Amino acid sequence: MTAQASIEQHAAEWILRLGEGELSEAERLALDAWRRQDARHEATFTRMQAILEQMHSLRPQRQPVRAALRTPANAQRRAQYPRRVLLGLALVAALGVPLSLSGWHPQNLLADLHTAPAQWQSHRLSDGTRVILEGNSALDVRFSAHERRIELLRGKVLVDVAHDSSRPFVVATADGTFQALGTRFVVARGDAGSELTMLESQVLVRSADQDKSLAVAKGGRAWVRRDDLGLLASIDPASVDQAWQRHQLVVEQSPLVDVLDALARQRRGHLSFDRKALADLRVSAVLPLDDSERALQLLAEVLPISIHSHTAWWTRIERRSADK
Repeated sequence: MTAQASIEQHAAEWILRLGEGELSEAERLALDAWRRQDARHEATFTRMQAILEQMHSLRPQRQPVRAALRTPANAQRRAQYPRRVLLGLALVAALGVPLSLSGWHPQNLLADLHTAPAQWQSHRLSDGTRVILEGNSALDVRFSAHERRIELLRGKVLVDVAHDSSRPFVVATADGTFQALGTRFVVARGDAGSELTMLESQVLVRSADQDKSLAVAKGGRAWVRRDDLGLLASIDPASVDQAWQRHQLVVEQSPLVDVLDALARQRRGHLSFDRKALADLRVSAVLPLDDSERALQLLAEVLPISIHSHTAWWTRIERRSADK
């Protein structure tokens, strides 16, 4: 670790400790001494405080779209989430990691419903529909007299649609729309497009340009991008539902890099790895998405990889050499 990186790490750790509560007198004196010790210490500490102040300005000011979202439990989660986010951002920003790579996405704080990494939440909407957000997800609710629409901004959501013959229910992403013709389904939004997994009944999938559409039935899967869509291999709905309820990632001969991408989305920090070095490794496993540290340990037990945690917010996965 370079001298500057060490300074940034110490500054971030002080910021995190300050955010957790009042320092003791001894801790306060130690912090003051550290800041006076070197001009770089003070400059780094001040820069990180400015980052926190900037993030505080992003806290949502909007009223929830539906009164049904204004429950005491939801209010408590809304109050706690930004604080945890801002504390974590202090370190990743100091280390020069883009916010999107750190597992935190400031725009999520402005959404009607959002979750932190490794945090699953269930919500009952005003029409009786139940939505379950996976960790690190966000959506907006856009109900009108003619349509029930939710806009998935990031991550993944399981939808259990309440019946309303006069208002269709639609999940929208930047890639297209998913109109419910039945009840339970999952929509995931990623960098390369969106994906549908059907648990019950049917959904009509339409690409954003409106030129292509298809109906997907129970057990079916589909991918969609703005200009195209298609079917994927079918799944066992019961297994997918069970894995969802248990916050598990079930993979069968999947590329390790894809598995690490999924785990990275559920971490409050940066998970780095060399995609080329790990490209040929595949894995079959059931992994806990809400405990990525344990998931990484399980992978390291069966694959030639090693885990290097530089701080609580920065982890590197490397391939072990054959002689180790």
